[in-house]
Amino acid sequence: MKHNRPLNYIVFTALVAALFLGWQWPWGLLFIYWVVPAFMTGEAHLLGPVSREQDPILFWAIVTLWSLFGVLMVLADLVPNFTATYIL
Repeated sequence: MKHNRPLNYIVFTALVAALFLGWQWPWGLLFIYWVVPAFMTGEAHLLGPVSREQDPILFWAIVTLWSLFGVLMVLADLVPNFTATYIL
């Protein structure tokens, strides 16, 4: 996994910058990104691994929450009127 090391540093720096700039959409994209491997492997990670086969309710709750957070965080920055009208 050495090939991911520089990318991890870039993404970490971008997320810290997003925090200081008040941007939510990069964090939303990260949540959405986490959903993809969870679907593919059947395993999500909260404080530890959660298997789709052993804990299906918790697994789907985590994946659903990540998806919802991701979409809402992207919408909060890109379409603020949508979130102000329909979410708040």
